[in-house]
Order: sequence, then C-alpha cells, then structure tokens
Amino acid sequence: MDCRHNLRALHTFETVSRHLSVAAAAAELGVTQSAVSHQLRILTEIVGERLIQKNGRGIVLTDAGRDLARRLQPAFAEIDRSLAEAIGGSRDRVRLAVCSSFASAWLVPRLKSFYATHPDIDLQIMMYAQDPELSDATGDAFVTTLPKDRGYHAQLLWPEFLVPVVSSALPCGKTAPSYITTELLPGRIGSDWQAYARHSGRTDLIPPSGRWLFASHYVVALDMVRMGLGAALLPDFLVEPDIRAGYLRLLKEAAMPTHEDYHLCIKQSRRSEPALEALVRWFRQELAKDDRLPQRERLRLVQP
Repeated sequence: MDCRHNLRALHTFETVSRHLSVAAAAAELGVTQSAVSHQLRILTEIVGERLIQKNGRGIVLTDAGRDLARRLQPAFAEIDRSLAEAIGGSRDRVRLAVCSSFASAWLVPRLKSFYATHPDIDLQIMMYAQDPELSDATGDAFVTTLPKDRGYHAQLLWPEFLVPVVSSALPCGKTAPSYITTELLPGRIGSDWQAYARHSGRTDLIPPSGRWLFASHYVVALDMVRMGLGAALLPDFLVEPDIRAGYLRLLKEAAMPTHEDYHLCIKQSRRSEPALEALVRWFRQELAKDDRLPQRERLRLVQP
C-alpha cells in the first residue's frame, strides 16, 4: 500500500476514529458526510477488512479499525505538531491525563500558577478512574501509578500513603465508627483495613461484625467520611485540606505506604517539546514549594 496516494482516506478514517461519528468528522474536515463515507469505502477496499460498523444509531470500530486507529492517531498528531512548529503557531496544547483524586486534591489547587506562567499553553486536563494506556492517542502526558511502559520517562511526583480519617463531628471513643472500604473485589473486601491493622498494630480498626460500607473510589469514600457515615483509609494528600480545616481527624497517626506512587510520564521521544518541557519544569517547581517533612509528619502537625 502506497500511503502517499491514500492520505485523504487515511486522514478521513483517523478523524472518524476519534469522533466515532461521520457527521462530526465531516464537520472537522469541512466536507460532506457522503465524501467521508466515500473515503471510508476506499480505505476499506484497500485494507480488505471492515474498519467500522453500525452500533444502534452510532458506529464503532472493528478490531481491525481499532488497530489501525491506534497507529494513525499518534502519527497525525505528530504531523499537526510539526506543522505548528514550522509555521510558528502561537499556542500549544498539552493533554494531561490524571487520576481524579490526584487532580482534585493536588493538581487543581496549584493550577493558577501554571496558567499565570504559561499563558500560551492550553492545558487540557482529562480525568480518569483507572490508569489508562500510555499512548499519544490518549494524552501527551500522564500522572499515573503505573509508570513502567517502555519508551516513557517517569518522574516521581508524590509517594502515596493511606491514613485513617473520620469526621470531626463524630464523638471520640464512645462507639467505633462504621468502616468504609475501597476494596470491593471478592476475596479482597476490607483488605485495605486489614493491611493497615497489620501495619499499625491496631487490630481494633476492623468491624467486629464483618460488615463494611463500600466505595469504589477514594473521592467517593471521602465524601462519605465528610457526611459522617464512617471512617476510611485515604491518601494523605487528599485529606490534608480537610484535616487543616478541622473537618476531619485522624483515627491514628501511622501512615501506610501503598507503593502505588504517582509519576509524571512523558514519551522519551517527546521530552524536548517546548510545551512538555514547560509542564515538567512547572511540576518540579511546585514540588519544590512543598516543605520536605514526610507527609505523615505534616499531617501530625496539623492535627487539631
């Protein structure tokens, strides 16, 4: 296949694969929907396999379509970046994929300084609940606890520790609170608290009845704690603002490492891009602003 004679068909398919909509692709390309369909038919004939198929009122990619899209999307993204550099584009776009708990508790409170120092960079924050595949098709930079992908540079941002917290509105010592677990899989229910009991020597921090309250995510568990529904083991950086404000208190000062630390990951081949270099520098500057006490000591010092 000589791609140079079929770039229009490839570009059309790449656009459709991002939108999963012929109409949206046509709008982006500035052509009619029939022109998009025509180019898709040409590419299907060239490839010899169906690339998209109908799914109710919409369309989905076939296995062959997903494989082709995974290859084409970063290739066309690189073409766009190269063109912007060649013509001296005035703004850069960086897609930062970040887990929701780190985004809301660590990143967002610091964003004002990024916007102030980098007004020419459009930082697009994309939140996820589970670590995504590291790929140009997904993002340009990633904050992830899974930093082992080949071809990516990983910089440690924050080591994660879990601490047991409860609402300050609940009376101390009279009755044990309910316990909220974020481990929901059969065979692992309550394993977060069991691990913490072994780590801290507090075997009393497990419900004697064996009944748990459940939350699939730290952010949900935090809201449940704030509402006085029970105690939860949560990342220290997530609960620190509420502890400082007096809304939450620690059940015990011991902080348990999870070894699921947060890293900033960027593809090795793209580290020299100016916008990504600026993002890396900003993260380093923000990390340097934090005092260097271990986080568990910081939490102990702010405990009311």
